[in-house]
Amino acid sequence: MKIEIDTHTHTVLSGHAHSTILENAHFASQAGLKGFVITEHGPRMPYGPFEYNIITYDSIPGMIEGVRIYRGIEADILDFTGETDVSEMYLKRLDFVLASLHDVVIKPGTMEENTNAVLGALQNPYIDCIGHPGNPYYPLNYTEILREAKRCGKILEINNQSFVYRKGSRANCLHILELCKKNDVRIAVSSDAHICFSVGEFAVALSAVKNAGVPEELIMNRTMGSFEEYLKERKERLKV
Repeated sequence: MKIEIDTHTHTVLSGHAHSTILENAHFASQAGLKGFVITEHGPRMPYGPFEYNIITYDSIPGMIEGVRIYRGIEADILDFTGETDVSEMYLKRLDFVLASLHDVVIKPGTMEENTNAVLGALQNPYIDCIGHPGNPYYPLNYTEILREAKRCGKILEINNQSFVYRKGSRANCLHILELCKKNDVRIAVSSDAHICFSVGEFAVALSAVKNAGVPEELIMNRTMGSFEEYLKERKERLKV
């Protein structure tokens, strides 16, 4: 099993990552990727970029070193209604949008509160995928989240970094994978790279996906074709 599109990468613009777009593209090419999504953090992340930076994404080449560059963001969920720190006027300019809970932006609440935050984000038409939902710092009702993700045609992320840096994520990710397999909910397998050397690094996450027996068809970013099909579906949803 191979992943052709990395849907979660950061550059120095995020404020705490270490590489440029050019460096990420070079290592993406070396890793055999066909594309990756630039998903800088939102403005509420400490030292994160202003929303206005999204306008400058238009100047980024569509291809670098033979690798397709997609314009995205990792928006921060701000409250337990699922509001994010990126407004609609900027979200509509992007190809792909993650929404994530980060403890430097919102402190964990009860399981019900955390779940409501994710449910609210899923209901935002511009949000495509929930970032690192296996993070044990935010207890979630995965049954409710899977049900809403399926209803909205949205995606849950299996984040390679979570297995390494978010201790306790593995059990949650395996539970998510079992539920996704059972309910035909799509996933994205991502690197969450904060340095160029990690772009296209999926080994641990892919091992979990294989062990859970998740069909390849549920991996939305497994090929450029499957990712582009999702983007067409997204345009239909947004009527653009």
